[in-house]
Amino acid sequence: MNGSNGTVSGRTYKRTRPRGYADWTPRPHVQALVDQVRGVLEENRAFLPMTARQVFYRLVGAHGYDKTEQAYARLLETLNRARRARLIPMHAIRDDGGTEMGGPGWDSPEQFWQAVKGSAEGYVHALDDGQPVAVEVWVEAAGMVPMVARIARDFGVSVYSSGGFDSLTLKHGAARRISYRQTPTTVLHLGDHDPSGLSILDSAAEDISAFVDDMGGQPPTFARLGVTEDQITRYRLPSAPQKATDRRGEHMRHTVQAEAMSPTQLSNEVRAALEEVLDLDALEDARELGERERAAILARIPVDDD
Repeated sequence: MNGSNGTVSGRTYKRTRPRGYADWTPRPHVQALVDQVRGVLEENRAFLPMTARQVFYRLVGAHGYDKTEQAYARLLETLNRARRARLIPMHAIRDDGGTEMGGPGWDSPEQFWQAVKGSAEGYVHALDDGQPVAVEVWVEAAGMVPMVARIARDFGVSVYSSGGFDSLTLKHGAARRISYRQTPTTVLHLGDHDPSGLSILDSAAEDISAFVDDMGGQPPTFARLGVTEDQITRYRLPSAPQKATDRRGEHMRHTVQAEAMSPTQLSNEVRAALEEVLDLDALEDARELGERERAAILARIPVDDD
């Protein structure tokens, strides 16, 4: 129920930002930025949605956009207005938002069987079947998880957001998951090349390993997928000096965010890392078995002749 002035809380505001879809005629220099963003999205349309930070680094690298937090804030505001004005598709940009949960239900048995058929058509045998190791990919930036998962799912590998691994609950949950496995676990981590990101990973690895040991599980192995010194040099990734307030560990001469890698570079690095740690013959066997099982399942689903 809204208050007397029309707001939910009953409060009054002098100015509000645009709500819903809103017409917008940007100034020429802002329109030029919108056009550059659209070019970046078109260039990377196979990897959409992109995070705003990924778009930012593509603009820095390809168009000389200012690499400052003020410039990033301007980009965020431009993206907001351009999406509301339908100049940029809503689905092309990923925002870290809330969690959605709902209650299931069916309109009819026919609808149920259609859903079953659709699910069966996407059936795959567990791709980790026969693998000597269980592999997890941890991604520091939650917004990058869908892009990484798009590659990892073809290998049967799960992707987790590790940005909140200063949470004891999350670390204990990861340890419990790892300790239950009959095969050893290899964790590949993708995160920023800076003191904060690396210290969070080091702390989480030590803490989780200690929990796994107490639970009687096999100790996990941790490896950096990115950002590495080699990637910084090879891709000439834009860097920034270490923040004066970040004094964790030894001083780093430059820091680089994971989103500085282009979607193509990121996908190639994820794919190469997974191909290196997995048994590719076992993976192909699981894929072929899945195709046979899918055909058998579909043959058993009732078909509506009408």
